[in-house]
Amino acid sequence: MYLSKSIFIILLVLAIPLHSQVIQEKDLCTQLATLVERDKKYRGTKDNTADHFNLALDSLIQAKGLTPQQFEALPAQEQGPIKQLAIKIAGQQMKPIITNDSIAQLQLALDLENTKTLIDLVLKYGWLTSKSLGCNQSFKTVLIFRHSPKVYWEQVRELIEKEKAANRISGYEYYVIDNHLKGRPPMTKKYADFTNE
Repeated sequence: MYLSKSIFIILLVLAIPLHSQVIQEKDLCTQLATLVERDKKYRGTKDNTADHFNLALDSLIQAKGLTPQQFEALPAQEQGPIKQLAIKIAGQQMKPIITNDSIAQLQLALDLENTKTLIDLVLKYGWLTSKSLGCNQSFKTVLIFRHSPKVYWEQVRELIEKEKAANRISGYEYYVIDNHLKGRPPMTKKYADFTNE
């Protein structure tokens, strides 16, 4: 009887840290997803991207003297540049949410808070993503540091260098944040350049 109680107590003690780790990871998923949602609050557009893309693509197909069926029959290499141009045109036609200084200030306040929170989390846990945590929801943590205000750039630089050295941040995520910390010069690489990681 005494032995079975001891085994039960040992199993209970071993199970508690495992249970709290699962709860902690779930809480981190929720916290990070909230940061990413706040990052988008006043940034971006309320327009439907697909509508603008489809209109631009239809216009480009017509300008080339093609029917939609003829365009679909083209090889991917020929469709690609036309679709890329349609994406660019669609982006130019969408109306941004941030249209005045007061809304920009609201987003800046969120960016300051988000950046500080993510710095604290990365210092405590290392680089976190929805994939590394096994979150149900999908989000891009990289966006928080991509939009970090200049006041935090030195801290963010130290963190991404540390995470790169520890091999916890992907090459693409590092590249995107590094580009931001350098003042956003034209990006010469695409996500596809990093897919072999």
